Amino acid sequence: MLAEEGRGALSALARQEESNAPMMAIFGGVFALMLVLLLVVNVYTGEAARERLDRASEDGRYRIERLDGGAGYVVIVFPAEVRIVETGGGVPREGICEAGSAFRDYAGRVYARRGSQLVFFLLEGSIGTMFEARECLRRMWPDRLLTIGWVIADDEFLKSVSLGEIPEYIRDYAESPR
Repeated sequence: MLAEEGRGALSALARQEESNAPMMAIFGGVFALMLVLLLVVNVYTGEAARERLDRASEDGRYRIERLDGGAGYVVIVFPAEVRIVETGGGVPREGICEAGSAFRDYAGRVYARRGSQLVFFLLEGSIGTMFEARECLRRMWPDRLLTIGWVIADDEFLKSVSLGEIPEYIRDYAESPR
């Protein structure tokens, strides 16, 4: 009798396995299909992200769109240096117009695009440095009409900007006693 109960239990397990086999095959097929779908979605979104990054590096992340279709590229003017926001590079006031300076290279790239200009964000005490940068642009293109923009970025302006989203060198300037 015990042997018959053991065989009955084994045959019940065998029957259960037989009835679960199609379910497992369906589950395995759906799982494989989901993996293929995930791979396709991953490739597509990776390509889209790469395309957006390529466009961002070409067009400039810190550009300000103008109504006429042009764009302004931000340069922050400190009392003793000029900082290019897009690259983070700084140029001391005395070296703004030296051959090969980061400012000259950046200005060349910006003004090579039709309708583009530099927008100077002037911090307290930086008018003289901005004058040097403007004169450098005039020397670079003496016969060309160039447009520039400027924004007075005083302490109140800096406080209104979310300091968590701006570069460290701006945060240091905003928090330093003057």
